[in-house]
Amino acid sequence: MKCFLSGQHSVANALLQLALGSLFLAQGGFLAESSGLNWQTGPGYRWSELSVPQIGKTGFTFLRPETTGITFTNFITDERSVTNQNLLNGSGVALGDADGDGLCDVYLCRLDGNNNKLFRNLGNWKFEDITDSAGVGCGGQNSTGAVFADIDGDGDLDLLVNSMGGGTRVFVNDGKGHFKETTAQAGVASRTAGMSMALADVDGDGDLDLYVSNYRSSTIREEVGTKFSINIVDGKPVLVKVNGKPASSPEYAGRFAVGPHGKILEFGEVDVLYLNDGKGHFTPLSFTNSDFFVDEDGKCLTEPPGDWGLAVQFHDLNGDGAPDIYVCNDLFTPDRIWINDGKGKFRALPRLALRNTSTFSMGVDFADVNRDGLVDFLVVDMLSRVHQKRQVQVGESGPILSPVGLFDNRPQVERNTLQIGRGDGTFTEVAFYAGVEASEWSWTPIFLDVDLDGFEDILVANGQLRDFQNGDMLDRLESAQAGRTLSRADILLIWELFPRLETPKVAFRNRGNLTFEEMGAAWGFNTSGNSRGMALADLDGDGDLDVVVNNFNAVAGVYRNETAAPRVAVRLKGQAPNTQGIGARIWLYGGAVPMQSQEMICGGRYLSGDDPMRVFAAGSLTNAMRIEVRWRNGKRSVVNRVRANRIYEIDEAQATSNLEPRTSDLEPRPVFEDVSQRLQHSHHEEEYNDFERQPLLSRKLSQLGPGVGWYDVDGDGWEDLIIGSGRGGQLAVYRNDGHGGFQRWNGAPFERVVTRDQTTVLGTEFGLLAGSANYEDGLTNGGCVRIYEAKRKVSGESVLGQRFSAGPLALADVDGDGDLDLFVGGRVVAGRYPEATDSLLLKNQGGRLVLDQRLDKVGLTSGAVFSDLDNDGQPDLVLACEWGPVRVFHNEGGKLKEMTEQWGLSRYTGWWNGVTTGDLDGDGRLDIIASNWGLNSKYRTSREHPRKIYYGDLDGNGTVDVIEVYYDAGMKTEVPERRWRAAGTALPFLREKFSTYEAYGKASLKEIYADKLKQMKVVEANTLESMVFLNRDDHFEARALPLEAQLAPAFAVCVGDYDGDGKEDLFLSQNFFPMNPETSRCDAGRGLWLKGDGKGNLAAVAGQESGVIGIAGAVERPGGQCTGSRGAGTPQIQRSLRPGARGPCRQWILVAGQRGAGAGHTRIADADLDPMAGRQSYHCPTAAETPGSCRQP
Repeated sequence: MKCFLSGQHSVANALLQLALGSLFLAQGGFLAESSGLNWQTGPGYRWSELSVPQIGKTGFTFLRPETTGITFTNFITDERSVTNQNLLNGSGVALGDADGDGLCDVYLCRLDGNNNKLFRNLGNWKFEDITDSAGVGCGGQNSTGAVFADIDGDGDLDLLVNSMGGGTRVFVNDGKGHFKETTAQAGVASRTAGMSMALADVDGDGDLDLYVSNYRSSTIREEVGTKFSINIVDGKPVLVKVNGKPASSPEYAGRFAVGPHGKILEFGEVDVLYLNDGKGHFTPLSFTNSDFFVDEDGKCLTEPPGDWGLAVQFHDLNGDGAPDIYVCNDLFTPDRIWINDGKGKFRALPRLALRNTSTFSMGVDFADVNRDGLVDFLVVDMLSRVHQKRQVQVGESGPILSPVGLFDNRPQVERNTLQIGRGDGTFTEVAFYAGVEASEWSWTPIFLDVDLDGFEDILVANGQLRDFQNGDMLDRLESAQAGRTLSRADILLIWELFPRLETPKVAFRNRGNLTFEEMGAAWGFNTSGNSRGMALADLDGDGDLDVVVNNFNAVAGVYRNETAAPRVAVRLKGQAPNTQGIGARIWLYGGAVPMQSQEMICGGRYLSGDDPMRVFAAGSLTNAMRIEVRWRNGKRSVVNRVRANRIYEIDEAQATSNLEPRTSDLEPRPVFEDVSQRLQHSHHEEEYNDFERQPLLSRKLSQLGPGVGWYDVDGDGWEDLIIGSGRGGQLAVYRNDGHGGFQRWNGAPFERVVTRDQTTVLGTEFGLLAGSANYEDGLTNGGCVRIYEAKRKVSGESVLGQRFSAGPLALADVDGDGDLDLFVGGRVVAGRYPEATDSLLLKNQGGRLVLDQRLDKVGLTSGAVFSDLDNDGQPDLVLACEWGPVRVFHNEGGKLKEMTEQWGLSRYTGWWNGVTTGDLDGDGRLDIIASNWGLNSKYRTSREHPRKIYYGDLDGNGTVDVIEVYYDAGMKTEVPERRWRAAGTALPFLREKFSTYEAYGKASLKEIYADKLKQMKVVEANTLESMVFLNRDDHFEARALPLEAQLAPAFAVCVGDYDGDGKEDLFLSQNFFPMNPETSRCDAGRGLWLKGDGKGNLAAVAGQESGVIGIAGAVERPGGQCTGSRGAGTPQIQRSLRPGARGPCRQWILVAGQRGAGAGHTRIADADLDPMAGRQSYHCPTAAETPGSCRQP
C-alpha cells in the first residue's frame, strides 16, 4: 500500500481521484488510492507529481514526540538485563500503511511486557495511537521484531510480530486497520526466541515465504550457579553433565560443546524457513530431512545449524532473479549465506566466494555501492571508532591464529565488513579501504542515498545499555567470581559499574569511489542513545525516505528527511498474492549517475521492516530517464520518459517477457585457463611461531616464500619449472615436456631435505641458486645461498657466515665481463626486526662467487631487480625495502652508487614488497613498478602522519622490542597500535605503570613510554599504495596503481604483454594471511591483471575476463616472478588462450601453493614478448624474493 501525505486539493479533484481509484480496482489494476496525488496513467504504470520543497538541506531533523504524538519508549532496567542478557538485543519497528488510507503508519515493539504500539499517520507529521482498536498490542510478552507484509494476497498489509519465548505471531488485516490473530491457523506457533524476519517468494509460486531468525530466550551458560562437568575422552574434553543432568538429555542435547581452551560453547536455536500456500498458511522446511538445504559440496546437512540468529535478509546475490538468504549470527556461530536455485532449494555459498565475515554480525543491508551493476553488502559489528574505546573494549572471541596452509576457511573478524561483488559469484571485502570498518556497537545498517547524488550512503543505529566489552570491568567480574558463586545481587552491583554506552548514530556519505566519509553531525543523524531497530518510509509524501528508530530507555526516534534534491520514487503493484512486488529489481537509467538499481524487500532490517517504496536520485529536473523492473517471475516492465520529482507505480499485470536473455556467447572468453592439475604440487611449510621471539611483530616473517623460477635444467631447450620449499621439504623441479605437461624430477640433487626456508630460486649456467633463510634458527653457520648442479647431481651451500636472513636474489653482468654476477638481499636479522640489514653484491670469477660490495644497512630488502634505467648499457639495481623507499643504485663501471634521493624516490617510504621494471608509457625508458601493502587494512598512513615503529632492546634480552605507532586524529597525538594486554605481556613494565585498560587507552605514546623513547630508534612509512614510478630521465614521477591494486597487499610484480596488443601489462600477486593475533588477515585479492594502454595508464581486468578466479583469495603470501600464492592446496597454472601477437609463444601464469605457502610465475618464453628484449640491459625480475630465470639479450 502507498504511504503519502494528503495535500490541499479541491473537493472535485478528490472525487475524481476516488472515482479513478475505484475504476482501477474494478479492473484489477492498481492499489487503493493514495490521498493527495494527482495520478496520470501510462501503459503499465501511473505517475503523480510529488510535492518537493524548493529549499531544503541534506540530512535529517529529529522530531520530538510532542510534535508527532509518537510517545513511545522501549524501557529496560539493569535488573531485568542482569536476569536475562538476551533482552539487550532490543526491539524493532515496522512501517507500512496499516489502514489503507495511503499514509504510512508506525508499529513499535517493546520488551517491558506492556503493549506494543501502532501509531496511525494523520498527515502533517501527526500520529495517533490506535493500538487497542487495531488489536495488535501483544501485551505480556518480550516483543523483538515486527514486519508488515501481505501474506494472504488480499492487497492489505498484515502484521507479524516476534518475541522472546513466544515465537512468531500473525495478525491478518481486514483492510481497514483492524487485525485478527491467526497464529495457530498460520502454522507458525512456537516458543522460540524469534528475532528478525524477512519475506520473499523463495520457490517462485507467487506468494511470500517467511524466514525467522531465532536466538534463545535465555542462556544457561550465563545463569547464576550453572555447573558443567567435563571428562577427557580419547584425549579430548567432552561435556558430560549440565547442572548434574546428562548433557545428552533432551533439554541439553546439541546445545553445548567444548571449544578452544576448554571454553563451554552454547548454541542458539535453529532458524525456520516457512513456505506460504498463498493464503497465509505456512509450512516449516527441515534443514536436514530433505534437500532444501545442502552444504557447499551439495551434500545434505547432517544437523540443523544451531546459531545465534539476529538478522536475516532476502536478496538476489547472483543476479538470477531468485531471493538468496543472508543470516547474521552472533558470537561464534558463523553467518549463513544460502544461494537459491530459483525453486526454493538452497546451497551454501562456496567457501572461497566470501573470505571472511563479521564476528558479532548484527545486521546486514545490500546495495550497489560503486554503481557497477553488481550487488554489494555491509554487515555491522561492534568496533569503536575511538582509540580509547578500542583499547578498553576486549573482544569475547579472543585471538585465534590459523594453522599454516588453511586457506579455504572463513574467519570471523571483529569489525564491520563491506563485501563488494566481483560479478562472478565472489566478493572482496573492503571495509578498511572504504573507511566503514567501525561504527560503534552497531545493530541496524541501512543503505540510503541521503544526498540523492546517485550513490547510496550508510546509516547505522548503534549503542548498548552498558559497555559489556569493557576489559577492566570484565577483569573485575572475573576476579569476583573466582572461587565462589555470585548472587544476582552481587552481579548487579558489578554490572552497574560498567559504563553506559550511549553512542551517536553514524552516517557515512558515499563519495562514489568506494570510500565513505562520516557525516553524522552534518546530516543531523548523530544523536546519542541506545538504538536497535531502524526502518525507512516516506512519512510525509514528498518522495524521500524518512527514518524511524526504536531506542532503549528513550523515546522512539523520528527523523524527517530534509533534502530538496530531485528524486524519482517507485512503488510496485505486484500480482496477487505478491501484491507489493517483493523481490523485484528496479533500475533507473539516466539519473544522477548512468544507472542505479535497488531491490524491493520485505522485512530484512534488524528486527524491523521498511515500507515498500524505493527512491532514486534524478540528478536534475530535466534529465530524461527510464525505469526498468525485473519481476520475481522474470518478466520485465519498462517506463520511458521518466521525469524528476514524480512517483511511479508500476503494474506487474502488464509486464512483458524478458526479451534479453543472457547467453554464454555474451560472456568474455578468459585469457588464462587454470590447468593446475598438471602439477599437483603441494608446498611444504613447517609451523613456526614468530611471536615467541618478538611478541609485538605486526605479522610473521617466517612465511615469506617460496620462490619460483624457470630455467632449462635438463638442457632440452624447454624451460623447466622450479619451486622452492619450506624447511623440511625439498626443492621441486618439474621438467617441461614441451607439450604443456610437467614431470617432477625425482632424485639427486633435488631429493635432499632442506633445513631452512628457501626464498628466491634462479637458474644460471653453473646451476640453480636458491636463497636460504636463517630467520627461524637465527644461526650464522651455513650459507645463505644453496647451489644445485643437476648434471653433477650435487648441491652445496655458498655465501657463508652471514648474519642476515636471505631475501631476494638477482643476477646481471654488473661488471661487463660477460658472466652473471649475483646480488643477495638481506631480508631481516632474526630477532632484530625492523633493524636495517646488509645486502651483498658478489662478482662471478670463473664460476666462483666473490664478495665485491657490501651495501651496509641498506634496509629490509624484499625485492630486487637489475635494469638499465638510464640506457647507458649497464644494469642498475632497484630494491624494494620495507620501512624505506624504493632504492636505486646506479652502475658506474661495475660499482653501485645509490641515486635514490637524486632521482626523487626517497620521499616515498613504504612497506615495499616487490619490484620490477618495464616501459609502460612507450617512451623507451624503463619505468619502476613496486608493490606495497595497499590501503585495505587497519594500517593507514600519510605524508603528514606516517606509520611508525619505535624499536630497541628495552629489556636487555638481546631481541628488539617493537612498538607500532599511528597518529590518532581524535587525540591529536601519536598512540600505540597494540592493546594493553599484548603490550604488557611483552613489556612487563607497562603493567606496573598502567593497571587498567582505560588508563593505558587514554595515554599518548609519550605518556606511556616517556624517556624510553629516547633509547629507541624509529622507522616510518608514509606510502602504502602500490605504485608506478614513470622514468622521466632525470627523475621518476610517482603514480598510484588503480584502486583494485590497493585492496590487498601485493608482492610479486610482473611485466608482460598478456593479450598480445603490443602494450605492456602488469600482473600482481596479492594477499597475506599470517598477521598478528589482533589483526585480521589480508585476503581481498586473488591475483590481478592490470592492462596497459602504452601511455602509462593501467586498468584492472575483471576475473571473468582474465580467468584468474579459481584462486580466489588463496594467494596468502605470494612469491614468484609474476604471481604467487600462499595457501592454495595445489599449484595453479594459468595458460593463455590467446597467443601474443608478436610471437608464437604461449604465456603461463603459475600460482603455486600448499598447505600454507606458494609461489607463481609468468613465463615469457620468447624474446619478442620479453619487455627487455633488444635493449642493453639485464632484466632479472626478482620481485617479491622470487625471480625467474635471467636472460641476457
